[in-house]
Amino acid sequence: MTSSKSTKRALITSALAILMCAAMLIGATFAWFTDTASTGVNKIQAGNLDIEVEYTLDGKTWNNLDEATDIFQKGLWEPGHTEVVALKFKNNGSLALKYSINMNIVDETVGLNKSEQEYKLSDYLKVKTLSQEASQIGDICIGMAFSARNDALGYTTTANFKDATVLDHDLFLAPGEVGNYLIMKVYMPETVGNEANAISPEKAASISFGLNVVATQVPYEKDSFGNTYDKDATYPVIVSNQQQANDAITNATDKKANISIASGQTITLDNGIANEGTKSRDITFSGDGSQTVDVITNAVGAEGGQLNYQRGSSFTFENLTIQAGEGNFDGIVCDELTYKDCTIKGKLTLYGKATFINCTFENTMTNQYSIWTWGGTDVTFENCTFNTNGKAILLYGQATAAKPTNLVVNNCIFNDRNNGTAGKAAIEIGNDYNATYTLTVNNATVNGFAAGKNTDSTLWANKNSMDAAHLTVTIDGSKIKHPHKKR
Repeated sequence: MTSSKSTKRALITSALAILMCAAMLIGATFAWFTDTASTGVNKIQAGNLDIEVEYTLDGKTWNNLDEATDIFQKGLWEPGHTEVVALKFKNNGSLALKYSINMNIVDETVGLNKSEQEYKLSDYLKVKTLSQEASQIGDICIGMAFSARNDALGYTTTANFKDATVLDHDLFLAPGEVGNYLIMKVYMPETVGNEANAISPEKAASISFGLNVVATQVPYEKDSFGNTYDKDATYPVIVSNQQQANDAITNATDKKANISIASGQTITLDNGIANEGTKSRDITFSGDGSQTVDVITNAVGAEGGQLNYQRGSSFTFENLTIQAGEGNFDGIVCDELTYKDCTIKGKLTLYGKATFINCTFENTMTNQYSIWTWGGTDVTFENCTFNTNGKAILLYGQATAAKPTNLVVNNCIFNDRNNGTAGKAAIEIGNDYNATYTLTVNNATVNGFAAGKNTDSTLWANKNSMDAAHLTVTIDGSKIKHPHKKR
């Protein structure tokens, strides 16, 4: 009896053990030796290209070239008159670079000499240059350049002023490195006679010139395939007048060009240049804020005035004043436009993709918008300010359901000088031919505009009562369900 009970207990215990093991297996996973390894946070940082140029007029005091208006002392040129300037260069960026020093004639006034013959100063001035490494010998040479008028220093190049374009070329600078000194001497030879002697002060010749330093990246830093990825990097082209700008666009290598406009200059985008040859181009215009690019059309098309650079082209404008027109269709016809740090005056009509970054719109017209999207597809404003007389952006144009106009406005300020008397919201939206639009606005500030039709919002108006099938509006992350109803 006892043996039977013991046997039963043993069987029950074994059964329970089997059940417990089964339960553990059902709810468990197999275990293996494991380990993990991961990198720390990987940081990808953009490089910085930054060249600093300083000059001296006495060999002692150095000044920043970016702030110079007259690098030579003001005076009247006569035989024997000599001016010297020395330049030094430093790479303040994180990327290696190469640089070139160029000189160009910005403007020249023809004079009348004692024989009543016309003359130019550029025909009678000479330029001499000497490049020295940034070492003690360089310092010594600079001291010698400002201690004597004669040529004991041993300048390496001499040229007529009108021919002295490239003073030095393709000089290398590693990050933090100080480059060569360049000593430049401009003088009127003592052999010049009355052929350059003005008949009167009012008939005297004059000349304005620019001294330009351009830099670009150079094979130095490496990627997975070596350091040759930027071997074809090119310098920006510096232009000082309309003809030079036209030539730079026309002669752009592979239809690409980086065009730097000389300080204080104004150029016009020319329809004649746009329409000659193969029109597709990728052009960047840049400045220091003192230059103007006039995009008022000089040719009238079927729908009004348009600068026609055709499809396939893209234009970038950086740190410039853009003078636009007043017409409904005045604009640049191309695939993509980018404006960075620009002041934009007048009214721009858009065609294709357009991006505005850190731009200020100064619209002083009484009854015109700053922007008409018309032919725009994807239009973006980032950190822009609109100063207007009651009209800022008109979202209106040729969009369709298959190809809508997408307007994005981020961190922008809208100022109405007339405090709403124009009766318009900051962004007016409408169409009367079944167009399709999307509007996305984040963090907008609106001052002075009127409450918009169908919205009661000073930010946006649905002036043609578009329904939700044709108009999608999202404000600060919230989608407007009924954009045609008053809110």
